[in-house]
Amino acid sequence: MEGRQIAGAVVGTVIKVVVTAVFLMFVYRYAVEAYDYGYRIFGEEPMDAEPGRDVTVTIEEHDSTQDVAEMLMQRGLIRDAKLFVIQEKLSGLEEGIQPGTYDLNTAMKVEEMLEIFAAGNGETETEGME
Repeated sequence: MEGRQIAGAVVGTVIKVVVTAVFLMFVYRYAVEAYDYGYRIFGEEPMDAEPGRDVTVTIEEHDSTQDVAEMLMQRGLIRDAKLFVIQEKLSGLEEGIQPGTYDLNTAMKVEEMLEIFAAGNGETETEGME
């Protein structure tokens, strides 16, 4: 009987250690990913080094931030559409993304693009027709 109790206690302890180790591995993995994602929100590097590649984008009146983010990702201006949406919300630019046609570059940081979009200096269709 005493041997079974000792064996049971050893097995129980091993199971607890394994479960704890697996839990700690998951916590560590996701903590590293969360840190990396948080770092990228404020320190995302441009897609290309200078001089980069010029890209013209057109933002329509009805485009959401998510629509703009997906377009920028497809055009090779950003890496992650979800990250762009978060960056736009945290940018503090009250004007938001204004419709228009903008000349951007793959060497630009997201902050620079957001400032250009918020300034609304892009040519709109009505301006081009005048």
